[in-house]
Amino acid sequence: MKKELYNMKIRALAILIITLILFFSIAPFQNVFLNLLDENKAVIESYAKKFGASAMLSKLHDWNFYIFTQWFGKNFGQMIPIFAIIFAFPLFSREVENGTMEFLLVRKSRDYVFYSKVFSSLIIGFSVVIIGSILPIIYSFFTGKDFFYEYALKYIIHGLIGFWFWNSVTVFFSIFFNDQVKPILSSVGLLAITTALGFLKPLKWLNTYSYILGGKILSEGKINWIYSESLFVIGGFILLAGYYLFKNKEI
Repeated sequence: MKKELYNMKIRALAILIITLILFFSIAPFQNVFLNLLDENKAVIESYAKKFGASAMLSKLHDWNFYIFTQWFGKNFGQMIPIFAIIFAFPLFSREVENGTMEFLLVRKSRDYVFYSKVFSSLIIGFSVVIIGSILPIIYSFFTGKDFFYEYALKYIIHGLIGFWFWNSVTVFFSIFFNDQVKPILSSVGLLAITTALGFLKPLKWLNTYSYILGGKILSEGKINWIYSESLFVIGGFILLAGYYLFKNKEI
């Protein structure tokens, strides 16, 4: 597992830097953002009324609402499935593409290879989700802003399970395909398709983004436990399918 963690250090560092840049391009600029809204108030309000978002504009003056919508509900939340895909897509396909999988399996069992790769991606990925979720708590503490930290802790649950699901999907594709391009294209394609179909009311459950972005947390202050458990179980079955595929795949 140490080798896998070492191999992921560049991706982990890059994603952590992106997360920090994103956060510090949003958090300190609430007043700047609000001033821009005020300068274009007439135009923005006309569009807001069409989409029923007039009340939301006034709430953006509240620090908690600003962070929940602009950080968890937009920038960071939108990146979580992408981060999961980035961490998982080369795990197995790169070894096969580079011709190193046979050498690896001579030294280690298939079980060890599978668990070390998957757990490494989950450990680093979960760490990024947790760091990104507690950044508003740390920032609010040092800037003297009142912050509902318990909401951030609820967002962590949604973020971790969302990461778990898309990591499992991408691991499966990484095992199924023998090159690094197809797993990332398949995962991103599936993410795009399920998100698009989720805009149709009968298929809204397909849109994992509405869960990861924490709509229910913002509106009701509650974790969506039914969707959380469902997504966790489905992700587990997909990962289990990937495990059996890897155990029986000819290398």
